[in-house]
Amino acid sequence: MNAVETLLAPADALRTRLYRLVAPWAGPLFADRDRRVAWIGVGSVGLSFLLTLTVPLWTLALGPVLLGVPHLVSDVRYLVVRPGLLHRTGFALFCGVPVLATCFGAGPEVGLLAMVPAILGAKGPGWRKGLLLTVWAALTAFALGSPLGMQLVLLHGHNVMAVALWWWAWRRTHARAWGVPLLATVGTAALLLGVAEPVLTALGTWTAPATGTTFEAFMWTLSPLEGQPVLAARLVLVFAFLQSVHYSVWLRLIPEDDRPRAAPRSWRATWRALVEDFGAPPLALLLLLALSVAAYGAWDLTEARLSYLQLAVFHGFLELAVAALWLVEGRGQRAGTPP
Repeated sequence: MNAVETLLAPADALRTRLYRLVAPWAGPLFADRDRRVAWIGVGSVGLSFLLTLTVPLWTLALGPVLLGVPHLVSDVRYLVVRPGLLHRTGFALFCGVPVLATCFGAGPEVGLLAMVPAILGAKGPGWRKGLLLTVWAALTAFALGSPLGMQLVLLHGHNVMAVALWWWAWRRTHARAWGVPLLATVGTAALLLGVAEPVLTALGTWTAPATGTTFEAFMWTLSPLEGQPVLAARLVLVFAFLQSVHYSVWLRLIPEDDRPRAAPRSWRATWRALVEDFGAPPLALLLLLALSVAAYGAWDLTEARLSYLQLAVFHGFLELAVAALWLVEGRGQRAGTPP
C-alpha cells in the first residue's frame, strides 16, 4: 500500500500549497472543526440544490456510479466498523444476514428483520425497546402489504436518514448543526412548490440524451403517481437533491466529525486510516469495486447505475438497524462517545 501513498504525495503537496495561499482568510476553518463542518455542510446543500435546478438527470445518472460505492464504504465504516459493532456478540450475524439477503433479491420484510436483534441486543430501557419493536412491526406490516410502497419509502427515506443520523450521533449539541437540515428542508419545500420547473424549461435540461435515460423513466421508478405527472416530477427532483445531500453527509460531514483530531487530514493520512479500519486486502477489493462500477458507467451508464442500486439495497436496512440500536442506547455525539 506504500504505492498508494506515493501516488497521493503530489496531491498532498498541492493541498499544502493551497492551504498556505488561503490561510490568511480561511485559517479559522482549518482550526475550528465545528465552523468548518458547518460551512462544508451549507455549501454542499447549496451545490446540491444548484445541480438539481440545472442538471438533474446528470445528477441522478452519475451520482450512484461515481459516488455510490465510496458512500457505501463510508456507511459501513461509520455505522459498524468504527463504533465496534463487529465485536458485539451476534450483531454481525443476526443483523448482517437479513441485511445482505436483500442484495440477492430478498424482500424488504427480510431486511427489516435486522432491526429486531439490534433492538433486543441494545443496552437500554425496556420502554424504548417496546416502542421500536412496535415501529418494526408497523414497517413490516406495510412491507408485506405493499412491497413496492415500502421500497419507495426506503428510497426516499434513506436520503433523509443520512442527515438525521449525522445530526443525532455527531452534531445535535452544536448550534451550527441546524444549518444543514434547515436548508435541506427549505430546498425540498421549494422543489415541491415548483421552483425548478421554469429554470429547467429555460435551460432545456429536462432531457439529457447522453445519460441514456429520460426524466419519465425516473418518474416511473421513483414516483409512480398515475394521473399526477407534476407531483411525480417534483418528487424526482426532490430525490435528486436529497440524494446529493446524503452523499455529502457520508463522504464529507461524518468523516470530518468522526476523526479524533479536529484538524483536516492529509490524503495519505486518510488512506492510512482507511487501511487501519478495513485492512489492506479488503480495502483493495473495495477500491477495485468502485473503479469497476465507474468503468462500467463509461461503457453503459444506465446498466452500471442499475447494477449499483441492486448492490446498494442493503444499506438502507443497515441504517435502520443501527439507528434503532442507537435510539435504544441513547448514543451520544461523535464516535466513541458512550451513551
